[in-house]
Amino acid sequence: MANDIPVSFVEQYQADVHLKFRQMGSRLMNTTRKGTVQGSTVHWQIFGTVVAQSMPTRGERHVFQEPGHDRVSATMEDFVVPTYVRKLDLLKQNIAERQAHAAAHTSALGIKTDDALFSIMEAGKEKEAGDAAYGFGYNHAMSIVTGFNNSYVPDDGNRFCALHPNAWAQFLKVPQFANADWVGHENLPFKGGMSAKMWMGVLWMPLPNTPFDGDVLDPDTGEVTTPGSNVATNYAWHRSVVGHGVNQEPETNWQWHNDYSHYSCVSDMSFGGAVIENKGCYSVKSLSPAPDPADG
Repeated sequence: MANDIPVSFVEQYQADVHLKFRQMGSRLMNTTRKGTVQGSTVHWQIFGTVVAQSMPTRGERHVFQEPGHDRVSATMEDFVVPTYVRKLDLLKQNIAERQAHAAAHTSALGIKTDDALFSIMEAGKEKEAGDAAYGFGYNHAMSIVTGFNNSYVPDDGNRFCALHPNAWAQFLKVPQFANADWVGHENLPFKGGMSAKMWMGVLWMPLPNTPFDGDVLDPDTGEVTTPGSNVATNYAWHRSVVGHGVNQEPETNWQWHNDYSHYSCVSDMSFGGAVIENKGCYSVKSLSPAPDPADG
């Protein structure tokens, strides 16, 4: 006689749903020259430079200069994340299904924003710095700082550099960046977390969506892609040179559909961007394989 009692066992699931690990929101959005746009295209005006002259002798006229005028433009692009949930399915769950949908949408749009901004920087950058034959270290960092300084990029706290996590791990081995003897206890990267650190006038931050040709773990499948060259493409920029025009911030709407007996959840946003002056934006290549636990 078959023992069927296991079918009557009670199964319980926790009400707090676990969202798969993904970046929540954009990390780069607030590091750009961002503004609201009403229209399909946005323009940023560029005003040229002038030089100081010696005072002419008495009776001579000034030699007047004409500062150059130019502009860069960007077309608005629309992005959407649609999902749905059946009404009766909600009665069979004890999790906040709709809240989970909204959070997943926020993650997707945030990642899309950062990916798009990296593409904008790649298209409009001035140059490549660093060296893809070496791991990210002191010389890579100095190529960024000196590049900013030589281009008269303002040292006003609005310089940024996004590093691949592998490059960030290498950078933490540089004493000048991570040692209290050099930077002081209050500025150590481990103090208050490791999400970002201000050093040499640049805000350095690890960001997993920086382009990387190497071992990449897919957060959804858990699979590792075929190893590549392990070269990370990090980006350095000043806030004022990356234009970010926004038609609409990420927005989520729920709607009931009688014909399907389900709720649809649609999140969307619209923005466009461009590099306004390429002197303040460049990529930095580094050989950055994943840290080896044996290399302690």
